[in-house]
Amino acid sequence: MARMVTVEDLRAAPLLASLDVATLADVARRARHCSFRPGQQIMLEGEQPPGLFLVQRGRVRLSRMATDGREQVLAMVGPGEHFNPVPLFDGGSNPSTARAMSPVTCLLLPRADLIALLRRHPDLALAMLSAMAGELRELVRLVEDLAFRSVRARLARQLLAEAGEGAAELTHQELAERAGTVREMAGRALRRLAEEGLVRLERGRVIVLDPAGLARVVQE
Repeated sequence: MARMVTVEDLRAAPLLASLDVATLADVARRARHCSFRPGQQIMLEGEQPPGLFLVQRGRVRLSRMATDGREQVLAMVGPGEHFNPVPLFDGGSNPSTARAMSPVTCLLLPRADLIALLRRHPDLALAMLSAMAGELRELVRLVEDLAFRSVRARLARQLLAEAGEGAAELTHQELAERAGTVREMAGRALRRLAEEGLVRLERGRVIVLDPAGLARVVQE
């Protein structure tokens, strides 16, 4: 028997943390748990959206695929974060593909239930608007990076964003995808950063040695 979603489950998500108990209880009655294996596809770009996902454990990669097979990573979503709100409001298809990068557990709130809840709880609607505004700002930053920053500068920004504990647990391929480039160019840029003493390259991860130096590279 599937475990029921609790108010405590929902309060762990920043999107919902400010809501009152009555609202959270109403949301909990309509949400359900779901889990995914590493590498498993959670949703596919162009298909109809299953609902709003709230990540409890693991990491999810959101990406778009070009017709020539190139992939642009839009975001990596971790515990406490959510994804896929846009098509729930505009009635369109999924704007990205979501794939589990590790064992993932989520809460899923189906579209019809979310719309019904928004009509009943204005505070939930305001929380969703605030979250979507933040996501729009992130997409504007991504466009700015791709248009105006070099591969080297984009990699430096990604490393600073990922290396909260001093190490970015990403392969060269994953860094390349997030920076909007190919692995060969990312590898050359990373080797140069290593030669300058800004990072140390290890198998499957990059150790940040000089965050201030990387921050200067971002501004080049």
